[in-house]
Amino acid sequence: MKHILVTGAGGGLGARTCALLAQSGAAVIATDADADSLRRLGSMPGLTAFAMDVTDAGGVSRAAQRVAEMTDGLDGLVCCAGIFVGGPLVEADDAEMDGIMDINVMGAFRVVKALFPLLEKRAGTIVLIGSESSRCAMPFNGPYTVSKYALQAYADVLRRELMFLGVKVALIQPGAIRTPLLHGARASVERREAGSAFPSQLGLVRRMLTREWEKGMEPERVAAVVLSALRARAPRPYYRVGNDPLRVALGLLPASWTDFLIRRFVPAEHGAGGPEPSPARRVSG
Repeated sequence: MKHILVTGAGGGLGARTCALLAQSGAAVIATDADADSLRRLGSMPGLTAFAMDVTDAGGVSRAAQRVAEMTDGLDGLVCCAGIFVGGPLVEADDAEMDGIMDINVMGAFRVVKALFPLLEKRAGTIVLIGSESSRCAMPFNGPYTVSKYALQAYADVLRRELMFLGVKVALIQPGAIRTPLLHGARASVERREAGSAFPSQLGLVRRMLTREWEKGMEPERVAAVVLSALRARAPRPYYRVGNDPLRVALGLLPASWTDFLIRRFVPAEHGAGGPEPSPARRVSG
């Protein structure tokens, strides 16, 4: 029986991944910082759930010890834990940037490091959940995009190091998924419109996020890709699923062309109902 640990198991994608893995016959270890969300997973055959906060190094270490007592090795690790913080980078709070990097990047770092001895024993596979946002950096989702670019760099280095030890690493880069994270992204951007130096641009992003929710894929589709990566004898470095064609196209262009197109089609003027910039925020040139 394959032993797979999933972080962020109480979230939309994490829960669907646990269910699919359990149905496939794997022994699933579901972890999440929110114990209540783990209880909502219910009782699945072959599933063991316990709380683990990826931002707590001591807690991660204790969880790794608990897993070592349950099994002599891990066949797979799926890092689903993550949050969204949107808005302009120059208006982001220090605490927000610290928090999203701590969960989305350092959380994966801590868990992989703590569980690596168990993964090495089984020549296991590490699956990290990235985002299509790291294919082309779009404005006004700055904190989230920065974290996912950093996670991609982490995945690339990790893959090229662990290949010498037989441990595989794959990065999933999904497009919009209909999960609470995407639903909360719209509210996150909406809260920032009032008083921002970029009200029109944020309004456009909010409307785009609404359309992404309406057109987004179900998490089961991404969970199936996670299962495919875990089953592969030689998983691909990147699994891209449901990516937005426009973002893909912009990511293939020279950076100056992408900048020009974004400047051309994203409104520059302050939209109706948005505040005029304060004198301190006006840019003279």
